Formats: sequence, structure tokens, C-alpha cells
Amino acid sequence: MSDRFDESSDETLGRRLSGELPRYTAPPRLRVTILEAASPPRRRPAWLAPLLAAAATAMVVALVALPVVPRIVPSDPVDRYMRAVVSEHARTLMWGARHSEILPAALPWLTQESGIALPQVFVGDERLEFVAAEPVYLERQRGVAIHYRDVDGHMLTYIALPAAAGLTIPEPDRVQIGRWRPALLRDSGFAALVWKQKDVACFLVSDMVSADDVETFKEYFARVRATTEPVPAY
Repeated sequence: MSDRFDESSDETLGRRLSGELPRYTAPPRLRVTILEAASPPRRRPAWLAPLLAAAATAMVVALVALPVVPRIVPSDPVDRYMRAVVSEHARTLMWGARHSEILPAALPWLTQESGIALPQVFVGDERLEFVAAEPVYLERQRGVAIHYRDVDGHMLTYIALPAAAGLTIPEPDRVQIGRWRPALLRDSGFAALVWKQKDVACFLVSDMVSADDVETFKEYFARVRATTEPVPAY
């Protein structure tokens, strides 16, 4: 037996195998993987890494700093007070008074808790029903709130707070009601009559913003203003 391979028979066998054996096409995903593996690696631009690092640093700084950045608040004391009393009135509409104290029985307790004494106070009449009285804490000041409801279902909130330094009633917004000239201001769908009684800032807030309602609102102001006298208790 010869140990030599027959080269012609090997070539014949190769041709037969090439022609007779079935061929299968590689799946597209496999072809892409092979081509990517055979291709030289792509180099990232030199500027990309510093850019990504700077963006990540900026994001971290923003996440840390945002919680401690103070919210922008109005610089005018009247605007700040206005937002505070309107928010308190809206809270009362949704959730009711925190304390349902009855006047005049609760006056000593209210004076102690609010820092505002009420030698005279409007307790309601045939048009305005007294609902509740409670101490409040607005603009870092203790004060008193008295809630009324009129015959048409409108809620009114009277609030008295110590007047902040620099608090002045805006002249262009003043309206004449009897012998008084409070300012008529509006915010977030509510109206407020704002005035000062010596060292106390006073507010009467309601949702009475239409032309007809405002005239009635002015009448209610006259009733409350004529019979309520807030003074600092201390």
C-alpha cells in the first residue's frame, strides 16, 4: 500500500463536496456581528470625553443646588401679604377652619394665640353669618382670622396681622367706601379689600369679583370695618 495521497482524487473529491453539499446563508444578525468584530475599533473624538464629564458635573451640581435655592417671592410687602391671605382663604374653602372657635367666648384664647386683641368685633348680622374664628400664622406673623358666610353662600375671611415695616396701601388701588379708603386688590380669582388700622394690617377676602358682587363686597366691608377694632396684644 502506498502512503502517497492521490492529488487528483483529492481535487475531484473537493469539487464534488463543493457542488453536492447544501449551503446555508448566515442570519443577518450573525453577519453583522462578524463584520463588526473584524472591523477596526472606532475612536471617539478627543472632545467627547471632556464634554460628557462636564455635562455630568453640571447635572450633579443642579441636583444638589436646586433644593436649597430660595423660591422667588414678591418684594412688595402688600403683594406678599396678599398672596398669603388669599392662600389661607382658599385653604379654608377647601378644608374648613382649623379651629371652630365661637365669638365672643373665645376672645381671651384668640388674643393669647394670635397676638391680636379684638376689643370690638363683628359677630354677624342678617346678611353675614359668623362661621368660625381661629389664630393663623402668615408671613412669619401671628394673626387672627374670622370667617363669615353671606346669604348667597359666599365665604368671606377677615384677617388681621401685625403690619410689616414698609407696608403701605397702594394709592392707585384705593376705593371710597363710606369714610374709608381701602385698596381693592385681586389675585388668583379672589378679591381682597386691604387697609391698615394703626399697626395692624387688615384684609377682607372673598371670591366676589364680578362688578355686581364687588359692590356687595364693599357693603360687607363697611359692616365689618365699622364694628371691628384689632390692636396688637403685646
